[in-house]
Amino acid sequence: MNQELAFIQGMEQKEFQHTYEEACKLVVERLKKINEEISLQKDRKYIKDISFRVKEPNSCLSKMQKKGYKISLEIAKEKLNDIAGVRAVCYFLDDVYQLAEILAGYSDFEVVKRKDYVKKPKASGYQSLHLILKVPVGTELVKVEVQLRTRAMDFWADIEHHFIYKTKEVGMEVFEKEFLKCSKSIQKIDRQMLKIRRKLEAAGIRAC
Repeated sequence: MNQELAFIQGMEQKEFQHTYEEACKLVVERLKKINEEISLQKDRKYIKDISFRVKEPNSCLSKMQKKGYKISLEIAKEKLNDIAGVRAVCYFLDDVYQLAEILAGYSDFEVVKRKDYVKKPKASGYQSLHLILKVPVGTELVKVEVQLRTRAMDFWADIEHHFIYKTKEVGMEVFEKEFLKCSKSIQKIDRQMLKIRRKLEAAGIRAC
């Protein structure tokens, strides 16, 4: 059996998958609790959507190869931060940052890394606030990548992923430029919507 096949089969084992699924579920449960509490506190909807996934074994293998890592499950656990992924979509820009602070405040969650692609978007225009957390699953601390973004950012990311990453056509550069323009527009929209919400709240009007 070659190294790559052994790696794939190892990741497909129920025990391995279960560990990362449980890590995701723990974060999702915490997010749902936060959503209930903060929505009640603010008297408006706080988180629009919460989802999770465990990265496909073949995708993990490709990433390991691209990074030049030795192909093994232990190295994957150590080096890959996104085997377990959770996404929370908020309504407003300040909610994204508040939610990150709440998650970081849990004593059983350890923040390994924070990447702010909102204040400093990727070259493609991608915007999202990423937290790499270590969460307890049994006796093990498991890394989970948590993506926090607004609805506008999520819409852009979903469409951009479909057209850019899923398309192998030649000459996509022109479309990449258009998506970048849209990303900059979304930045303005998010800031403007936040201003409008604050004005509504100041006037005693429920935002949403």
